[in-house]
Amino acid sequence: MMLFMRSLQRTSSLLPPALAIAAAVLVVGVAYGSAALAAGFPPWLVILVAVLVLSASSELLFVGVIAAGGQPWVAVVAALVVNVRNAVYGFSASSFLPRQRLLRLLSAHLVNDESVAFALAQPQPAVRLRAFRILGVAIVIAWPLGAALGVLIGYLAPDPGRLGLDAAFPAIFVAILIGTCPRSAVVPAVVGAAIAVAATPFVPAGAAPILGLVGLLALVKMRGRHA
Repeated sequence: MMLFMRSLQRTSSLLPPALAIAAAVLVVGVAYGSAALAAGFPPWLVILVAVLVLSASSELLFVGVIAAGGQPWVAVVAALVVNVRNAVYGFSASSFLPRQRLLRLLSAHLVNDESVAFALAQPQPAVRLRAFRILGVAIVIAWPLGAALGVLIGYLAPDPGRLGLDAAFPAIFVAILIGTCPRSAVVPAVVGAAIAVAATPFVPAGAAPILGLVGLLALVKMRGRHA
């Protein structure tokens, strides 16, 4: 009985922050849905991609490149490059994911920036899997729901830019960076951002973020020197 009460208490303490993060993801999903509809994507495809891909940054980047007139291959490459980070998150999550192969495969769909970071932030290792699942499931619901709401809003307001939803993702992304970016990554992040901004007027739409990843090479080089 005591163990059940402790487990219930731990779960209840995880719910408020998980719901807050999921609410932010839902808002970004609304921005994605409305922007994708405005870019000419059919509603069913917008929602289907939200369910199957479940990657806010890559989906928003893909839609943004297409909306800006970029080539589809540039959009695909940019989205794939951004999604490579999930491999790193997968290695980090392997420390608390269940050992059973089927359960690990099912859990892989829940791996994203927020769920892994939320899990690793828990001081007690025994709570990490629970935190990962709670936020992961919340995002699985919030992201497609936000995309569907965005499509609906896109029909009601053909110009989503007037709503300011396009600012939601950058604002949340910057907030996450401020809270999680270690000191050793500050210089590479600034270098990458500077490269992306400087290259924007001269390269095809969507190529600037790829060039900005050069900042990661600086990070690898710095770590290699200190190793």
